[in-house]
Amino acid sequence: MHSAPQVIYMTKILSLVTIIVLSVINSFAQKLNVVVNYVEPQSNLDKQVIIYKPDQLLAWSDFQAKPNEASEAAAITNAGFGVKLAFKRIEQSAELLINVNCSFSRKDSWVKKNFKTAYILNHEQKHFDIAYIHTVVFINKLRKAQYTVSNYVSVIEKIYNETALEMSKMQNDYDIQTSHSRIPEKQSAWDLKISNQLTAALKEQSALPLDVNDQNRDL
Repeated sequence: MHSAPQVIYMTKILSLVTIIVLSVINSFAQKLNVVVNYVEPQSNLDKQVIIYKPDQLLAWSDFQAKPNEASEAAAITNAGFGVKLAFKRIEQSAELLINVNCSFSRKDSWVKKNFKTAYILNHEQKHFDIAYIHTVVFINKLRKAQYTVSNYVSVIEKIYNETALEMSKMQNDYDIQTSHSRIPEKQSAWDLKISNQLTAALKEQSALPLDVNDQNRDL
């Protein structure tokens, strides 16, 4: 089962940096360059967070929150995508760096004692996979968007909220149609569906350049 992830994470980040970034851009820059990256930190200092990597599967030891015994769920996965903004000035141009990642929260994910089976763990892993699939969707939308100094905040927020809703719908459909993994044939069908979409997302992400620098806009 999936719980709501960092849906307001980006909004909080933007609210903290918008005034500073916007004032600096307006003061110095004549052009806005936008770079969108998927970030996999070499050293993850926050041990409560797992950054999505295709070859790193979840283990039951990653589910560290106290179970909600009143819940009908056997386990809860808290996963989603987040974004951070950074800014630097290069001569008369401003570069807006949009770093995106997909993460799983150990401290917000749990499993009940008697349900630590490989079958249920697979169900939870697929929730994490769905989060990554939509992270790639988010990145692709960001890379196709048109930005100016006056609209970049609203553009990123709009794309984030749209993609978060799409992800939540797929997560909910997955749980409803599999009855939280209780219907094996439905689980198998979703396993295949998610696997195919994940393969396509990984292929698409690996084919993209790390940086996108072709969005020079005269302000």
